[in-house]
Amino acid sequence: MNQNMSRDYRWDDLRVVLALLRGGSLKAAAASLDIHVSTVGRRLDALEEAIGLQLFDRTPDGTRPTVHVEKLLPHAEMMEQASMAIANVIDGFESTPKGRVRITAPPGLADLQLAEALAALSSRYPELELELDSRIGYSDLTRREADIALRVRRPTHGDLITTKLGSYRYGIGAAPEVVHQHRRLARLNDVRWVTYDDSLRHIPEAQWVDSHLQPPDIALRSNSITAQLQAVRHGVGVILVPHPFLLLEGIEELPLRRSLKSKLGPFPQAQLWLIGHRALRSVPRIAVVWDFLIDTFRTA
Repeated sequence: MNQNMSRDYRWDDLRVVLALLRGGSLKAAAASLDIHVSTVGRRLDALEEAIGLQLFDRTPDGTRPTVHVEKLLPHAEMMEQASMAIANVIDGFESTPKGRVRITAPPGLADLQLAEALAALSSRYPELELELDSRIGYSDLTRREADIALRVRRPTHGDLITTKLGSYRYGIGAAPEVVHQHRRLARLNDVRWVTYDDSLRHIPEAQWVDSHLQPPDIALRSNSITAQLQAVRHGVGVILVPHPFLLLEGIEELPLRRSLKSKLGPFPQAQLWLIGHRALRSVPRIAVVWDFLIDTFRTA
């Protein structure tokens, strides 16, 4: 028997295996673990050398697991679950709101509403360390990639608790001079539009625009809602957005004429959900952030 097989393996070794398996590349694994790409490579090299087996084939397209990873996978996942359970127990020892709370939210909500609102929470609880993730892709709460999430879709699995914060109607946002010029929009192609690019065509407002307008009617596509709204402020085009964005400075709602409105039917609607780990809900630092987000977005 290989003497190396009796080595006590660190959980960090197997975290790298799981991250590579889920991410498919050294770069993706490094991003999920918040470490440098070279560190991922060194840890994988050390683990493969210790056990005398190749766990991943490194190709120009990324990393591909070998058959040995399939044998390690269930045990690595059990260690991951045990690690998270231990972290939850330790979190339960906390008596006052202090420490890090990781919040994930859609980019537009995080950039244009949440970041500003969190200033009041930070002032109220100076020992909190708030971390705001505004990536388009969802962070996985079940793997502790975030503690609390604001999402437009309710999760269907995981030991999570959810609270509905509200529903938002959509409207057409435009620069004040565009609203003044048209008063009420008679035809959709009387104006040019700003919307999401191909990578985000699954978003409800992007689907609505694509189903009602032709490519020549689109002035700008972007994967950034902040860039879209800035373009609208400067008269590049109009945009379909949830109602809270129609209250931003430099954006006004452009109404539709009754004839156009009856022909189009209703705009999409958006829901906002607050989501967290069931085991962490009563931890003081999580509880104060949870309650603050309810107060903030239910009264917005």
